[in-house]
Amino acid sequence: MTTARHLAELFLPYGMVRSSRIICSDTTGHSLGFGYIEMEPQCGQLAIQRLNRLRFMNAYVVVNEVQPV
Repeated sequence: MTTARHLAELFLPYGMVRSSRIICSDTTGHSLGFGYIEMEPQCGQLAIQRLNRLRFMNAYVVVNEVQPV
Protein backbone atom coordinates (compact mmCIF):
# COMPACT_ATOMS: atom_id res chain seq x y z
CA MET A 1 0.00 0.00 0.00
CA THR A 2 3.02 2.29 0.18
CA THR A 3 3.29 4.76 -2.68
CA ALA A 4 6.25 6.64 -4.10
CA ARG A 5 4.83 9.73 -2.42
CA HIS A 6 4.81 7.99 0.98
CA LEU A 7 8.48 7.12 0.51
CA ALA A 8 9.37 10.65 -0.56
CA GLU A 9 7.62 12.08 2.50
CA LEU A 10 9.50 9.67 4.77
CA PHE A 11 12.86 10.81 3.37
CA LEU A 12 12.07 14.53 2.96
CA PRO A 13 13.10 15.57 6.51
CA TYR A 14 16.67 14.53 5.61
CA GLY A 15 17.00 16.55 2.41
CA MET A 16 15.55 17.22 -1.01
CA VAL A 17 14.20 14.09 -2.68
CA ARG A 18 14.99 14.15 -6.41
CA SER A 19 12.93 11.08 -7.23
CA SER A 20 11.03 8.29 -5.57
CA ARG A 21 9.65 5.08 -7.05
CA ILE A 22 8.21 1.74 -6.03
CA ILE A 23 9.27 -1.27 -8.10
CA CYS A 24 6.34 -3.34 -9.38
CA SER A 25 5.97 -6.66 -11.16
CA ASP A 26 5.62 -6.36 -14.94
CA THR A 27 3.04 -9.14 -14.98
CA THR A 28 0.84 -8.33 -11.99
CA GLY A 29 1.54 -4.65 -11.38
CA HIS A 30 1.90 -5.38 -7.66
CA SER A 31 4.76 -4.01 -5.61
CA LEU A 32 7.83 -6.22 -5.31
CA GLY A 33 8.42 -4.83 -1.84
CA PHE A 34 11.16 -2.32 -2.56
CA GLY A 35 11.74 1.08 -4.06
CA TYR A 36 14.33 3.73 -4.76
CA ILE A 37 14.87 7.24 -3.45
CA GLU A 38 17.31 9.60 -5.13
CA MET A 39 18.78 12.43 -3.07
CA GLU A 40 22.07 14.27 -2.45
CA PRO A 41 24.81 11.94 -1.13
CA GLN A 42 25.24 13.72 2.23
CA CYS A 43 21.49 13.74 2.81
CA GLY A 44 21.24 10.12 1.73
CA GLN A 45 23.82 9.03 4.29
CA LEU A 46 21.90 10.76 7.08
CA ALA A 47 18.64 9.20 5.88
CA ILE A 48 20.26 5.74 5.89
CA GLN A 49 21.47 6.23 9.46
CA ARG A 50 18.11 7.49 10.71
CA LEU A 51 15.66 5.36 8.73
CA ASN A 52 17.30 1.93 8.46
CA ARG A 53 15.28 -0.60 10.46
CA LEU A 54 12.53 1.96 11.17
CA ARG A 55 8.97 0.68 11.41
CA PHE A 56 7.04 2.30 8.56
CA MET A 57 3.51 1.41 7.47
CA ASN A 58 3.45 -1.84 9.49
CA ALA A 59 6.83 -3.09 8.27
CA TYR A 60 10.47 -2.54 9.11
CA VAL A 61 12.39 -0.88 6.30
CA VAL A 62 15.94 -1.64 5.24
CA VAL A 63 17.65 1.42 3.78
CA ASN A 64 20.85 0.90 1.77
CA GLU A 65 22.90 2.96 -0.63
CA VAL A 66 22.78 1.88 -4.27
CA GLN A 67 25.33 3.23 -6.72
CA PRO A 68 23.99 4.32 -10.13
CA VAL A 69 24.93 2.05 -13.00
